[in-house]
This record gives sequence, structure tokens and C-alpha cells, in this order.
Amino acid sequence: MEQEIEINNKNFSQYFFDVRKNGPKEGQVMAKFSAVAIFAEGPEKRDIIKILKKDKAQAAAMVMRKIHCAKEPDCYRICREICEDLISGMSDDDVVKKEHEFTIEAFYYTKKEYVPKGDPHWETIDIIKYDPESKTFKSNIEISL
Repeated sequence: MEQEIEINNKNFSQYFFDVRKNGPKEGQVMAKFSAVAIFAEGPEKRDIIKILKKDKAQAAAMVMRKIHCAKEPDCYRICREICEDLISGMSDDDVVKKEHEFTIEAFYYTKKEYVPKGDPHWETIDIIKYDPESKTFKSNIEISL
């Protein structure tokens, strides 16, 4: 009989490893989490406004994508909407208070059994490795030190 594991906010990082900071380990799959989120009031939104005011729209969109995990094209749309609000005369404080809906898409390495089953927010992606010598793909990861 397998012991059931409860994964919650406190121990999530023990089972799910952010692909932006970690590499895969043997036996792991990639798990994608996606959901609708709100880009709401906070220092993160003020940072995006500062970047946009420095005429760095592409950098702001990449921050939305890489740090806030906004899916494309939402990472661009949010920046465009913020710029439109600022150009229309809204104050920074009013723009910060305005909520923007977007799709978040985050990727993790984990074991397949840790990914919630039947949850529409989660899906798994098998990791494959390309062997340039044989010009073939291998479905299992080989870890070499």
C-alpha cells in the first residue's frame, strides 16, 4: 500500500522544482500549471510601470513572461493596456489599482505521481533527450555527472 502524500503551500517546493531554477532529475516529468490570474495592485505592477516609462516595452513584456509567468500574448497585452492607460492620463496610482486578467503558465520538474490527476490546471509533459550521435530521441533522462 502506497503512502498518500499531501502537497500544500508549505511543502510544494519539496516536490515541484521550478524549471527556471532547476534541471530535470532522473524519473521526473515536466508539469505545466495554467490558470487565470489577476495582475493586481502591488510592487510588481509598479516595477512594470517603471520599466515601461523608460521606453523598454520589450523588457517589460519579458518580465511579465519570465517572472510573472504570463502566457503569450497576455504578457504583451497587459503592457499595452498599461501604456494606453498612462497615455490616456491615468495616474500611476490609478493604473496600479486597475486589475488585469491574464493566463499564468508555470513549469515544474516533478515525479508524475505528484501531479494532480483530473485537475484541468495541470498537465504533464514527458522529457526527452536528443542523442546527436544516433540522431534519435530518448524518452528517459540520463543523468551524468
